[in-house]
Amino acid sequence: MDVITTHLNADFDAFASMVAAKKLYPDALVAFPGSQEKSLRDFFMESTLYILAIDRAKDIDLSKVKRLIVVDTRQKSRIGRFSALADEGGIEIHVYDHHPDSDEDIRGAVEVIRQVGATTTILSREIRDRELEISEEEATIMALGLYEDTGSFTYPSTTAEDLDAAAWLLSCGANLNIVSNMMTTDLNKVQIEVLHQLIEESELLNLAGLDVLVCTASVKGYVSDIAVLVQKYRDMENPGAILALVRMDSRVHLVARSVIPEVNAAEIAAEFGGGGHPSAASATIVGLSLYEAREKLVSLLEARITPLREAAQIMTRPVVTIRDDQTLREAAESLGRYQVNSLPVVRDGGVVGILHRQLLDNALRHGFEDQAVKGYMDPEVVAVGPHDSIDKVLQIALHGLRRLVPVLEGGHLIGVITRTDLLQHLRLPRAKDASRPEDFPSGRVRKKNIKRLMEEMLPEEALNLLIHAGEVAERREEDVYLVGGAVRDLLLRNPNLDLDLVVEGNGILFAKDFASIFRGSRVKGHEKFGTAVVTFADGFKIDVATARHEYYQHPGALPTVETSSIKRDLYRRDFTINTLAVSLNPGSFGQVLDFFGGARDVKERVIRVLHNLAFVEDPTRILRALRFSSRFGFTVARHTLGLMKAAIQLRMFERVEGKRLLNELIHALDEKNPVPGLSLMEEMGVFKALHPSLEFSARIRALVDGVIAVLAWWRYLFLGVKVEPWIIYFLAVTDGLSPDDFVDVVGRFSIPPNRAQTLGREREQLRAALAALARGEADKPSQLVRLLKPLSMEALLFMMARTSREETRRQISEYITKLRHVKPLLRGDDLIALGYPQGPIFHNILEALRAARLDARVVTKEDEIALVRELFVLDAGRPEDVYMLAKPPESG
Repeated sequence: MDVITTHLNADFDAFASMVAAKKLYPDALVAFPGSQEKSLRDFFMESTLYILAIDRAKDIDLSKVKRLIVVDTRQKSRIGRFSALADEGGIEIHVYDHHPDSDEDIRGAVEVIRQVGATTTILSREIRDRELEISEEEATIMALGLYEDTGSFTYPSTTAEDLDAAAWLLSCGANLNIVSNMMTTDLNKVQIEVLHQLIEESELLNLAGLDVLVCTASVKGYVSDIAVLVQKYRDMENPGAILALVRMDSRVHLVARSVIPEVNAAEIAAEFGGGGHPSAASATIVGLSLYEAREKLVSLLEARITPLREAAQIMTRPVVTIRDDQTLREAAESLGRYQVNSLPVVRDGGVVGILHRQLLDNALRHGFEDQAVKGYMDPEVVAVGPHDSIDKVLQIALHGLRRLVPVLEGGHLIGVITRTDLLQHLRLPRAKDASRPEDFPSGRVRKKNIKRLMEEMLPEEALNLLIHAGEVAERREEDVYLVGGAVRDLLLRNPNLDLDLVVEGNGILFAKDFASIFRGSRVKGHEKFGTAVVTFADGFKIDVATARHEYYQHPGALPTVETSSIKRDLYRRDFTINTLAVSLNPGSFGQVLDFFGGARDVKERVIRVLHNLAFVEDPTRILRALRFSSRFGFTVARHTLGLMKAAIQLRMFERVEGKRLLNELIHALDEKNPVPGLSLMEEMGVFKALHPSLEFSARIRALVDGVIAVLAWWRYLFLGVKVEPWIIYFLAVTDGLSPDDFVDVVGRFSIPPNRAQTLGREREQLRAALAALARGEADKPSQLVRLLKPLSMEALLFMMARTSREETRRQISEYITKLRHVKPLLRGDDLIALGYPQGPIFHNILEALRAARLDARVVTKEDEIALVRELFVLDAGRPEDVYMLAKPPESG
């Protein structure tokens, strides 16, 4: 038995080659090894032009195959189940292919391999040499394959032989109208969305003067004809090369197109297990996330095309320096505070030396901490200018053994380049284990602009405020950025008007200038932190901060703050998804600054810290990570998860003051649905780390679910009474604790004494009230009011969630919605008019009337007057005395 086959995800060239091979091997069966591209499937369904008997690969008995004809590929991994035949002796293999050699190529008894634009060209020549005839339909199909694989003869891989093959096919009656219709297909809705993503999530890399476009997209399910989308985008931008990565479910698909010899698409695809030829190639990537695939792709490109840049583009700024007359003790503090290994030493504005950590550590071991820096610095300073080439910096840093190269302009220090900067410039790995901002490359800031997205998502008033902020910064010759959660939520298309601005300058002075252009606005500044809040006439607020650097005196401490750059300011934030900034200055409005891969992590829905000490310095970040994971449905990165577990095992929470823990717990409990976050806390062992008695058991989870339902009911009532949901959830989470453990937990969270006493008292009262209701001790409305009136609304709502008795839930609901509003018709003035003296007796009278009205024993005002006179009798001789002739009814 002879079998003709081709590669997986067969395209028109593969099919056309099978058709042509059938002319050479007329008795052979034809079988695809697996799926075909959608355009080819559509052709089979819609076209009546050609019918070819195609067998299913799974129906072919491999043991009966004597000869295997493989077309348009030689790679063993790309022919599906037929790859088993390549290892068997006695199987004759014939190969026809136009792709470059690879390590896994099948060897054949017959090999016809030429570097032309399409395998169809090779087989056309074989047919012509054997003087075989083909039909018009066969000629048309072969033309389809030829036109597709040469990009209608525009790809650099196109040869004169391809054009000659096309001419022959035309002479055989190939129908170019059909070819044209198949080459220009309309896009469906999903394909348009993917194309939009590719455009939005693209970055034009300039490598050694060559434009290489790298773009990504992520979709659920399978989307066909990705290559068509990439080609359309290429036609729009016309870069030297375009490489697209599209995640579909668990796999990432690479499509590469190139018209420049420096970017060999086949070599790039081969690195991912794919194949093709220099101008067009593809790969299906398994085991890498979209982010990891992109990072590997960019690294491959940069390894093959070394970019030429200037020193200023990769330098770190602003520079941390030390004067030559300062002490080594001060130098050690600066090195530790800023987490750097070398410091430029300055005198009168000039650089006079470099102080390195190794020399400093040796001096400190000998007790020289009070000595001046100038005695221990390296006085040999080799500097570069901002426009000097990277090659020059490399020569100085690597061959001159310089750990730090200052960048001077006009004799003034404007930046430094470290070995880390250079290594990252050359290879640019992801700095997931970085411990300082300099460990993240300066030259890899994303150039995405989201101005249109801002116009779409932000209310006009808020957008205008941001535009004015940029104009104010421009006048002040400063840079201002929208930062943090607002940027993250813009990319997620989630509404968020919690606007935070960071100014590279003086945040407080900027805020005052900004507020001055809006009538009725006011500014409240905080000098210690360089922050301010601008409150506008309508009550809307914007937070303004000076770009600052934070460091921690000890684990768990509040941070100490100093002025810094936007990069360092973003670096102090908790997770990469919150490190995004958007420029608001007029010339760059909407441009995203992404030093730390935040946009990628937002897109891939990943929570990742910036450095290994993140949770040691601030363990409350663990709670925030779990909260964000719950809120957005994000996954915590494996490395970050390991750091969280390590911090918990090191008992870092014990070093955090209760107020900070309470603040994070309140945020967690105030989530729309806190259950996922609380469940993650239990899985991670956070509850036990906060207090040994805390746990989120199945019973507590069911109770929290009950609170969610009760709060939904409460919000539906629109009663206008403000409640604090976190208190209700707190009561639920701590419901299983003993009284002593409850007191301990309240103390651990440093809940203020008055609030703590109220919580403890109400916890006991609500339990007693639930027991009384269960015993039927509040059958009358007045008894129910007397029982429930002392409790806060939070306690009442918690009771509704806690009880399993529908009758109890109904009683509490009736109290909340109706009974608590019942009041007597008589007022104090009415009692005075009846001759009763003002005093404590008024309370007794009004409560008696309220109870009577609750129990429907009075209806009119006259009924109430009669009841008062019946129960409360004035002494004729002493009008100030009032006697109760009968015991008043039970009252609230």
